[in-house]
Amino acid sequence: MRIITTSAPGKLVLSGEYAVLDGAPAISMAVNRRALVTVDETATEPLRSIGVAGACDQSLLQCVCRVLDIGLPKSGVVLDTSRFSDATSGAKLGIGSSAALAAALVRALADRQANDEQVFRLALAAHHEFQQGSGSGVDVATSVFGGLIGYCRDSMPTRLNWPDELHSAFLWSGVPASTTAKLSLLSKKDASASRNELAGAARAVFDSWREGHADAVLDVLRSYVTALKQFDVDHALGIFDAGHDALTETAKSSGIVYKPCGAGGGDVGVVVGSDAAAVSRFTRNAINRGFQLLDVQIDERGAVIDGATG
Repeated sequence: MRIITTSAPGKLVLSGEYAVLDGAPAISMAVNRRALVTVDETATEPLRSIGVAGACDQSLLQCVCRVLDIGLPKSGVVLDTSRFSDATSGAKLGIGSSAALAAALVRALADRQANDEQVFRLALAAHHEFQQGSGSGVDVATSVFGGLIGYCRDSMPTRLNWPDELHSAFLWSGVPASTTAKLSLLSKKDASASRNELAGAARAVFDSWREGHADAVLDVLRSYVTALKQFDVDHALGIFDAGHDALTETAKSSGIVYKPCGAGGGDVGVVVGSDAAAVSRFTRNAINRGFQLLDVQIDERGAVIDGATG
């Protein structure tokens, strides 16, 4: 009999959202809000879920078990994604709870000798089934490998560093959004010129980020946001809803850049700039408009075993 506890971080996509579906690179950071899994073979209590509704349910566990070709545990499993929701309202933050949980579950139930690449491929397959085939896998890659990564679909991620002198803050809109719903809507749309332009802009951000110069990154991010807005108009996805559009326009006059993270339409946005004071002023302005400062940092740990006996 054994008891094992594992965890995996959430994620915030900094650039390349949607474009990553077409093979362009996304930049994503693991954040220190972790999904926790406990599997206790000595326990008799049924499956217990704590946290984000829809992520911590038996269907994801079933997907993981099918991919691993193992029986479904009948008892002793605790799935905890409580740190992926707002402590006051209980609303989900939109930082990748289901992907983090998939990564932590695979780490708990797979062979202990499985390396990160093996865990990633297994978690990706399970999460892909859970989401009924939608998604690029960037969220799963971030949760498995941790840190700051560049990711192209169906590839192993590339480690990235945060550019010196690039200051940032993450702001929660207070409005939960559905990535799956937006991806479903996008799949029904015809290809557009703006979709190709978005992919090119995502590649430019990735290339500039690897060079590590803050001002150059800001320049290409501005172009990326412009491309993302046109893509949003052409595909009617509502990426800049829930107050993101107003903050994006405000940032333009402050020499900084603001954009939604990931699917948009709610959830979290990021402000970046080379002037720390300007980022702070912008953040206070956003809070006055009803956004909340999200206290997160890069989590270098990916999906890990935190403790094991037996």
